[in-house]
Amino acid sequence: MKRITRTSLIAALSLTSLVTSMSADNLSEAFTNGKIKGEIKSVYSNSNFLGKTKSDDITTVGGSLGYVTGDFYGFKAGATAQVSHVVSENKNNSVFASDLDASGAVLSEIYIDYKLANTSAKAGRQFIYTPLVSSAIDGKSSESLIKDSFEAYLLTNTDIPDTVLVAGYVDKYQSKAASTNIGSFRQFEDGAYTLYVKNNSVENLELQGQYLNVNGLAVNADRENLYFQMDYKLGMQTLSAQYLSSTDESKAVNLQDGELFGIKATGPLGISNLGYVVAFNSSTKDGDVNLGAGTGTTDTAFTAMPVNGGGVPTRANTDTLVGGIVIPITDITTVAYAGNSWSNGGLGDVSAVGAMAIYPFYKNFLLKANYEHVETENTIAAAGIVEGNTDVTRVYLSYKF
Repeated sequence: MKRITRTSLIAALSLTSLVTSMSADNLSEAFTNGKIKGEIKSVYSNSNFLGKTKSDDITTVGGSLGYVTGDFYGFKAGATAQVSHVVSENKNNSVFASDLDASGAVLSEIYIDYKLANTSAKAGRQFIYTPLVSSAIDGKSSESLIKDSFEAYLLTNTDIPDTVLVAGYVDKYQSKAASTNIGSFRQFEDGAYTLYVKNNSVENLELQGQYLNVNGLAVNADRENLYFQMDYKLGMQTLSAQYLSSTDESKAVNLQDGELFGIKATGPLGISNLGYVVAFNSSTKDGDVNLGAGTGTTDTAFTAMPVNGGGVPTRANTDTLVGGIVIPITDITTVAYAGNSWSNGGLGDVSAVGAMAIYPFYKNFLLKANYEHVETENTIAAAGIVEGNTDVTRVYLSYKF
C-alpha cells in the first residue's frame, strides 16, 4: 500500500510538472470542452421484511452532479458529488439502514484518467461495473438514491483485437449508507486485486471472465472469487451461461467454498412486442456463494430478483427458477415475473411474484414502480420457526441532465 501511495504521489507531481509546461490555452480548452451530467432523484419504499407486524417506509430526495474534463495530452479528470436527504421515515425494523436511510453529501468520484495508445490508467475514487466488483446498477435491485463507490487503480488495455483487459487494485470503499449518514470512504479490508477479461472475437458470442482476491484484515479472512459468463445471440434470442465460485476463509472449514451455475434465455416472444426472460441457477457446494465487492454484485446471479436481489439463489445447495414477461403498452413498459427457490436448509423454499412498470413520461424524466411479494418457508419468530411473507414497494422518480 505504501508503494502505491508513493507511486500516486510521483504521478501527481509529474502531472503538475506537465501541466505547468504546457500552454495555458490548451489547459483552458480542456476545461471548456468538459461535460457536466447529473440527476435529480426521489425514492419511496415500503417493506415489512420477513413478515414483521409493522412495516418500514421511507421517502428520500437527492441526486448527483458530475463533471469530466476534455482531453489534455491524454489526461482527463473527473468528479461526481452525491447528496441525499430523508424527507420522511417510519422506522420500525431498520429495513433501510444500509440502503435509503442516509442524509448528507459525499464526493464519490474524483479521479485522473490517462490514455496512451490502447492503454488507459484511471486512479482515484470511481464507480466500477464488473461482475465481481460493482457499484449499484440503475434498473437493478441494487439501485438506490446513492451509489456505492471505490477508491481504486485500474489499467485497461485493448491491444488484443476484440478483447478488453482490466487489472485493478481496490484500496477503499464507500457504502450507500452508514448510521443514517451517507457512507464515507473507508479501508476495504487490506486491499483487493482483480483481473477482468471480455472478448467478442467470435461473431454473436461474448465471453467474460474475472478473478478477485480480497486480503482480509483479520487472520484467516481472505476471499477469492472466480467468474465466467458466455452470451450467444441466436437470431433475436440471447442464450447465456454463467459460473461463479468463491472461497471465504472466515467461514467454518466445511462452509468456505461456494459454487453457482446458471443459464438464461431472453428475447422477443414473436407476439406483438412482448419479450421474455427465463433463468435458472443452481448452487452445488455446502457454503453460501460470495458475490464479490460492491452492492451491484447482488445482481450478478441470473435469477436475482428485481427488488430483493440475488441473496436467495446464492445460498448453499439451492436451485432457483425465475421467469418474466415484458409487456409494452403505449409508452409504459410492464414486467411481470415469478420465481421459486428450493433448499433443504436455512430459509427452506422461497417463492416470489412481482411486477414493475417503467414510464418515461417526459424528456429525461423517468417514473418506475416496483412491487414484489416473497414467501419464505422458515423464519425465526417468537412462536418458533414459521413462514414469513415480505412485501416491498418501491417508486423512483428521476430527471437526468
